Amino acid sequence: MPYIIGCDIGTTNVKSVAFDAESGEILTMHSETYDMNHPKPDWSEQDPEEIFNAACKTIKTVFDTCAKKGEVLGISFSAAMHGVLALDKNGKKLSNLIIWADNRSSEIALKLRSSPIGKKIYQHNGTPIHAMAPVCKLLWIKKNDPELFRKADKFIGVKEYIVYRLTGKFLVDYSIASATGMFNIREMKWDEFTLKKVGLKTSKLSDAVSPYHTEKLTADNEAGLPEGTALIMGASDGCLANLGSGAIRTGSMAVTIGTSAAVRICSEKAYSDPMMQTFCYILDEQTYILGGPSNNGAVIFEWLMNTFFVNEEYDTVFKSADKVAAGSDGLLFYPYMLGERAPLWNSEVRGGFSGLDIQHTKPHFARAVMEGILLNLNTIGKVLLEMQEIDTIYANGGFARSPIWVQMLSDIFGKKVVLNETVETGAAGAAMMGLKALGVYQNYSEMEAFTLVGQKFEASSQNNKVYQVLTEKFIKGSKLMLSHAV
Repeated sequence: MPYIIGCDIGTTNVKSVAFDAESGEILTMHSETYDMNHPKPDWSEQDPEEIFNAACKTIKTVFDTCAKKGEVLGISFSAAMHGVLALDKNGKKLSNLIIWADNRSSEIALKLRSSPIGKKIYQHNGTPIHAMAPVCKLLWIKKNDPELFRKADKFIGVKEYIVYRLTGKFLVDYSIASATGMFNIREMKWDEFTLKKVGLKTSKLSDAVSPYHTEKLTADNEAGLPEGTALIMGASDGCLANLGSGAIRTGSMAVTIGTSAAVRICSEKAYSDPMMQTFCYILDEQTYILGGPSNNGAVIFEWLMNTFFVNEEYDTVFKSADKVAAGSDGLLFYPYMLGERAPLWNSEVRGGFSGLDIQHTKPHFARAVMEGILLNLNTIGKVLLEMQEIDTIYANGGFARSPIWVQMLSDIFGKKVVLNETVETGAAGAAMMGLKALGVYQNYSEMEAFTLVGQKFEASSQNNKVYQVLTEKFIKGSKLMLSHAV
């Protein structure tokens, strides 16, 4: 029985999943967690060696478990975007991995975003100008740590580091490259205009290759896979979440809520929003993923639990929130506790509650937080709906384990929402891309077994009317909060 491993390198954990190449069935999976470090205010870093070791452990565990079940065809990668890691000429780290959540370059990003140069960089490369973007991180390093900027032989992301450790080559797939703010999404190459403005030579970046690019592992690879096993580059976690959920046709939308959150649609053409509200990333040479990410996903509900519901179970809190009417009896929550990316693109904006009065109880706060996270995503969705009509939303991420929260998504967006039978959509997307790269399948339409639809949710027309009014109120309030941001 041939199988393929999809390895999903996330913000707080890496998960390797073995899929039967024929049935799409998950044979086994293993996950390892790691920490996020905050050495200074607005700094968010991780140790790349810790992530590499975690990835190798998950791969080895999955391979060992499947050793008697069949032949491993290869391993394909999904990974978080926007990381920057400096290496010396021997491939040793000169810095920690600066991850997407790092805001140290926010001042640089704000100035660049409002400039003609920033607008041109966005138009070329599709990555919104924000502190998350590696182009802004590198400008910060150049200004604040010029010795590191000069000394570094390579600036790479976390997937590139893992691929380098396994193959000895510095390679980056078009998908991850397209999220750096330095890769021309129409020409499929590093953008000369942007690199000139940053003062960076292409030699300090990895060689950009197709997401289907394949390498063969040697006998001594640290992942413990057999000699000759195919390593497929894969793509970014956001793009592969669309693929792994089945949301790669026109008329479909993916909504992901994990630690952070995102709303995404697919397109055959690159698109640059005149208002610079959305991203345009590459899935592969024929498909672009358009959308917007939010800093404020389930991490905000985790804050709520730790603040208001200590020692209570999540399901109990969800059920109590479900007893509160749509709209939380006037209590409205703006979830900008970690600054915000889409649609505001401001690291300084902060959120809060409005409409609070004496009738509100703890369940009201729970529902208002759940609604606030979704209302913010709906403002992103409204921008995407101007590009194409949507009939179905594919929901994934940790929040999808709560039917109450998923129903709320359907009601707020006013669309049918479906869940996949697996929530491991990033790993599934990586596996699907790997199987196509290896020629096992020619088209993704042949791999429907990997994206089987499970539960379906239909929007309540009554609740949707409440949320349409609430969305407009939310948009006005968020603009007011943005105007107050320092």
